[in-house]
Amino acid sequence: MTRSGNFILSLALTGGSMLAPACALTPPAQTSGAAKSDNGVALAVVGQRCTETVETELPGVPLVETHVQVEVRNTAPPPLVIHRDAFHLRGADGRPIPTASWHAEEPLSVEAGQTRTFELRFMSRGGLSCTKEMQLEASTGITKGDAPVQIGAVSFVPSHA
Repeated sequence: MTRSGNFILSLALTGGSMLAPACALTPPAQTSGAAKSDNGVALAVVGQRCTETVETELPGVPLVETHVQVEVRNTAPPPLVIHRDAFHLRGADGRPIPTASWHAEEPLSVEAGQTRTFELRFMSRGGLSCTKEMQLEASTGITKGDAPVQIGAVSFVPSHA
């Protein structure tokens, strides 16, 4: 068998997992735990990946890309609607960084008694650092009926290898 054939066979036997570690999300190094609302909603950061890239054209300002795996639990009726485009991330300077996730404008629903997990992507030059605390805020990103859910931010410090 050829070298490329061995590689393809290895991927097939492992379910493609040879590529997973580079893209895998890991639990944060520290987290404040789930934020909870008065009407049965919980918001948590269950995974993350953070990278800082220093580019030659802007050597003093790294590009920070953060992927956050978010879990939303709805314990009581009615269903929730998640508006991912209304979530933002705050870094040490307090500036809100909007999500750069593809298809974030498409709402997700969570029935009563259900949990939904999804990923958000944030990118920033300045404002975020992979070694400092961040806060994920839902703002108006979760609604129950016609009203936004009032829920606190989830603070976390990214873990990095």
